[in-house]
Amino acid sequence: MKFTMKKIAIYFSSLLLIGLFYSCNNSEDEPSLESVVAQFTATPSEENPNYIVLNNTSTGSHVLSSWKFKEDGPFVRGKLGMDTTYYPNEGTYKVTLYSGNDLGYDSTSQEIVINQRDPDLPPVGGDSFLLLGDFEDGEVGDWNAWGQDVSVVANPAANAVNPSDMVLKMTQSSAWENSACRQVAQVNGKTTKIVVDVYFEQAGDLKLQIEGDFNTGYFQGVPAGEWVTLEYDIENEVDDSTEYPWILFQGNTGGSYYIDNIKYYALDVGGPGGTNYGDFEDQQVGEWNAWSQPVSVVANPSPSAENSSEFVLMMSQTEPWSSNAVRNGEIVGIAADKITIDVYFEEAGSLKLQLEESFETGYFLDVEAGKWQTLEYDLKDQIDPSITYPWVVIQGNTAGNYYIDNITYHEL
Repeated sequence: MKFTMKKIAIYFSSLLLIGLFYSCNNSEDEPSLESVVAQFTATPSEENPNYIVLNNTSTGSHVLSSWKFKEDGPFVRGKLGMDTTYYPNEGTYKVTLYSGNDLGYDSTSQEIVINQRDPDLPPVGGDSFLLLGDFEDGEVGDWNAWGQDVSVVANPAANAVNPSDMVLKMTQSSAWENSACRQVAQVNGKTTKIVVDVYFEQAGDLKLQIEGDFNTGYFQGVPAGEWVTLEYDIENEVDDSTEYPWILFQGNTGGSYYIDNIKYYALDVGGPGGTNYGDFEDQQVGEWNAWSQPVSVVANPSPSAENSSEFVLMMSQTEPWSSNAVRNGEIVGIAADKITIDVYFEEAGSLKLQLEESFETGYFLDVEAGKWQTLEYDLKDQIDPSITYPWVVIQGNTAGNYYIDNITYHEL
């Protein structure tokens, strides 16, 4: 059973709890509240008309606001003053502003007409992929699982094949000395190919290793002194009965080598089933505790038709927002359609999905107590390619423990 976005009145109750410091009015000297009137202007950006600049000019006391950037979209926390939303595709979109305080809320809407798809975007219909590393943030990320001489450096020879500023360098003076290893069991029977840009100081071979057996591997020749794009076609080479514990690149070359723009393609990436980033049946937290919080894998507290899994992820807490599930990594891209999550609350509340760095933003959905529900966070036309989405954060606005499972990312 799918659950829709939460009712406005309940949503504002949550916002008021979060923002009590905005609305403390128990002092005898505090003036009486003035009712809120919601109002805003919407103007296309001069740089790119697919960006709409919103100016929230709501009036009243202790104003708290939220937006819906399209009629069936999620609630996004707002503020007085300037906000920006982005519509990559042509169409007519209804923007609604909700503003309120302890006396109640008011709302107002405008229709936004976008005349064309953002010309800066690639055409619709290309292969969907997961970008596992482009290193533009200057961080190695999870590509040095074995603690080798691996670092992010400036691109040694930027060109049309790879104009990136930053790339991953494996420093070595003999073949096979250093490797780039991402120790995540990502490859499965649906994997079709892995693509990587590579630069060798001395000619040699780049080996892709996905099996635990080092007698296996996929080799491609690399010339010296220029960027080339290698495509490792592994469709029909992998199966679900074999464990693929990592994605590993090894250079059979006497000099240092560089890699960049590592792309993972699979039949379930962007497909109707989505990409599952957490089902916890291996009883491992995996990448879902980046902030080292009281998060653990436990037996399903209430198996049902909605979620019959044996194991789920539990966030232990006694007050709202005190424990979060966090996965670092930019998995959300411009083609995002939705994220679905199975959730179980011991006490009723709401579940916040946080993608942006700014915690003033977020997507909220209601959760009833004592049963599994599947929440669907609609992200279509919500993703801005100029913004970094560095993580997926799942936060429970509930006073009790809560459980999540089957975290699935869908692309258009």
